[in-house]
Amino acid sequence: MTLLFGGGKDKKKDKKKEKEAARREYPQDTTGEITYSDEREGLAALINLIETVNVEQDHYGEVENINFEGKLEVRNPSTENRIWDIDIQFGNVESTDLESEEFEIKELGTSDDNNSYSHEFKLEEKAKNLLMIKEYINTLSDAEDILSDSAIEEDLMVLREQRIEEDEDTERPNLESFGIAINQLNTVTFAIAVYNLYEKPIKNLEIIKEIPNEFENINIADYSHGSVDKEGDEINWTVDELEPESLAVLKVTADLTIEEKEAVQTGTVKINYKAESSFTGGLTIDEFEAYTNNKHFIDLIEREKEPNMWDCELIFENPSQFDIELYGVDVHDKDSPNTSFITIDSDNPPFLPPGAQWKSPMWEYESEDYPSFQREINFRVAHEFLADVSGEISLAEEQLVLASIMGELEYELPEEIVEEFGEDTIPSYHDVDIMAIQTLKNDGSAPLNEIKFTQKGFSDYSGFNLPDPDDPEDFERIELLVDGESIELDRDNIYVDDDSIVVSLEDLRDTTGMIEPDSEVELKYPIHAIQPKEELDVETQVIYNANTYPVGEELEYIPEEEEIPVITVVHIRRKYRLGKEIVPISGEGKYQIILFLENLGTKKENTLKNFTIIDKVPDSFEYGEFSMEPEIIDEYGEDTLKWEIEELDPEDEIEITYEITGEGEYEPSKAQVSY
Repeated sequence: MTLLFGGGKDKKKDKKKEKEAARREYPQDTTGEITYSDEREGLAALINLIETVNVEQDHYGEVENINFEGKLEVRNPSTENRIWDIDIQFGNVESTDLESEEFEIKELGTSDDNNSYSHEFKLEEKAKNLLMIKEYINTLSDAEDILSDSAIEEDLMVLREQRIEEDEDTERPNLESFGIAINQLNTVTFAIAVYNLYEKPIKNLEIIKEIPNEFENINIADYSHGSVDKEGDEINWTVDELEPESLAVLKVTADLTIEEKEAVQTGTVKINYKAESSFTGGLTIDEFEAYTNNKHFIDLIEREKEPNMWDCELIFENPSQFDIELYGVDVHDKDSPNTSFITIDSDNPPFLPPGAQWKSPMWEYESEDYPSFQREINFRVAHEFLADVSGEISLAEEQLVLASIMGELEYELPEEIVEEFGEDTIPSYHDVDIMAIQTLKNDGSAPLNEIKFTQKGFSDYSGFNLPDPDDPEDFERIELLVDGESIELDRDNIYVDDDSIVVSLEDLRDTTGMIEPDSEVELKYPIHAIQPKEELDVETQVIYNANTYPVGEELEYIPEEEEIPVITVVHIRRKYRLGKEIVPISGEGKYQIILFLENLGTKKENTLKNFTIIDKVPDSFEYGEFSMEPEIIDEYGEDTLKWEIEELDPEDEIEITYEITGEGEYEPSKAQVSY
């Protein structure tokens, strides 16, 4: 708003007079002085954000559907003063269908038919639900400890990061379990948690939990806010007010006994509430401009003893019913438009209630004529931003399911071995690959999210090597099939040591898919019998483990001893000669060591494989010049040399030579010891 004011005749000054006219400036006090006429409270332009929202949410906190209706309403509450040139800048409109951040309203009157403006809008993008609701269900015996208030709050904070702040990397604690047992009493714990992420309190919370007829002995175990009562098959929980960043929890227990494998529904949860913060998660007023009745003038007083020197003062009055913020005053003469006599502190602008008057700091001005100033007065009507949210949230029910597994093991041998020696029988000192086939069956009604196969006990039997998952050929032969369809295995799924092989898969829900009821998982892997010893019965233990989603009591199935096949080894002899020769060579204390291995067998079955030659050298000898590099093991008082002979055919011989040199006090005879 810009007003120009002058005084006297509009005279054209010559250049000489312009040069003679001078203005003296002094540092100005930017606060000014406010005079109040009375104590009445002023009005503010009202900006109402009215939202009605219905949210459908799955059990895990994912929003499945949102029905949303929004309306922006700007209203003039005064019955005496109009407001005009209304300009509103909204922030965070991206999630709505508002076409612009700016709303311009020419004028709002004082009667019901002209004192308001409204605009409806809807959500365009996925909204962030600022009232977090989560139902936890746990069938474990220690559910009371698992579902502590602190654990629930920790989980909700992680869920907040994932759903509100879109941080999916944070791992949530596991607080739920849906597995139940057949023909026995199951105690189920329900915990309903409500967390307020709004900037203002949530009011009139009504939570209704449905309890299906299959449940008995319903007990309201604990609640943190409000009041709770049971009516028929419903638990009614009311909370008058929940402060921002506050958690409310209700815990209920119920008993359940099932006689069949069918899943049991857990019942829905519905919530109604009122809020005073926007559901859209941050629709804000960045700027608000509006004018109303106002009055301003300048007092100009020529000094008694200093002709042509004027004391000047600007006065701004608020004659309206509104509170007014005076945020900008620019008073200057036309010859210096960029220099103002008055400066308003932008960090602390004058705030004028109805009837108040603001006087600027005084300035002096020298002029022979009547001073003429151009002035621009900027003020705005105070505003109030109110949000009225009526919300309803529906949580989908979950299923309690029977968790149960079975398993079996069988061996598959090469056809020629079976023909010569029979089922599950192999010859000693022969290399035989035995294919182990484990089968895990889901015979419950709960899908399995984790499965694990274990076979152990091989460390008791030499010559039996489990597959090496770091060997590409071995790794390719480890195969997993679900209902006959191959599933890709990662190296991390497989653990092998000298005694056991363990293959485990986790988080199937997020990878290959869970193992559905009545499905079978088949695991195949080779067991390498490398010249096993004679007359052996290889007896192992097999263990099957599984778990549901969410994690429940771990399932374990161990077949009876008589149900596990035994690998029987029949004897084949081996014949070989292992010797050592010490030969003095030139130079005192120098000797050549000759190690030799001779296969005395005459048949192909007598082939020696994976043979280890060992020699030891006392610390008083230096050694080197190997014909075949050994593995050297540094031990106390001596070094152990090891040579691995992968294969030695019948009637073949291998010779290994190296040299030793005695140093200090040494005894040559100690080098003659054979191993």
